[in-house]
Amino acid sequence: MKKFLVTLLALAILVPASLVSAAKNPSCALLKFTDDTRFDSMDTADNLSRLVWEKLSKSGKFNLYGTEPLDVDIEARLYDEKVDELTKFDAAIASGNYNALFEGTGFDERKAQTIATAQVGQIVTPEITAEIGAIDNAEYLIQGTIVNLGTGAWMNEDLEVIANVVNNVAIAASSQAANLITGSMGFLSSLTAVNIKFLGIGVQCDIRLIKAATGEVVWSRRVLGIGEQSQITIGVVTFGHSNLSDKLYTKAMDKAADKIVSALIADLESNKLFLK
Repeated sequence: MKKFLVTLLALAILVPASLVSAAKNPSCALLKFTDDTRFDSMDTADNLSRLVWEKLSKSGKFNLYGTEPLDVDIEARLYDEKVDELTKFDAAIASGNYNALFEGTGFDERKAQTIATAQVGQIVTPEITAEIGAIDNAEYLIQGTIVNLGTGAWMNEDLEVIANVVNNVAIAASSQAANLITGSMGFLSSLTAVNIKFLGIGVQCDIRLIKAATGEVVWSRRVLGIGEQSQITIGVVTFGHSNLSDKLYTKAMDKAADKIVSALIADLESNKLFLK
């Protein structure tokens, strides 16, 4: 008996507090993300969902089942549901009676039109979410949709913030260099001209938490991860590169995954995540 108690005490000491906390939280399943961009063939959704899975697992904050994201195409399931509704639509047109059509569950004002546009308070088909949740006994489903990938005006605000920081640092550094040069040589002031070319790749994703039993979206955030780089020219000397690369894409993916996990953890710890 004493040995048993000693063993239990040792296990209690060894089990991290984060894992104990995670066990108290509702069970969650992370679904494979969807990609609504024209670059969906790049497997960005699959890669991003795996990155998020790894970071969530390492955090020890969530009660996750399984060893990887659930490979469930929820968009395809919802599309099949729409096909059924279209069949009813054809029947309504033929009969001239639209009551059965517009009074159906598909036209409930709270019904999300697509998984990509589902917002807090809206309902994703409960029969589908409950069935998916049952796969891993998950009370909640974590699902993400990539809404933008690449470059463009949609990420300019974040880029401008980064660019201004880089610009200010570069100008300050070049001014100091110019003071040293002109003070000692007096004729190289032209080297103080600074030209900065800034670029990046962005991954913008909507992340949402769905209560499996009811299909209700109870939490949602939009995050943006940017892989950035700058090319700085001071006079005739150039530092950095001006080409987009796989390195920038990978960096953007990692930053997006970090922001997704950080947002989930922050609202988990402030009791804003799970619907009670």
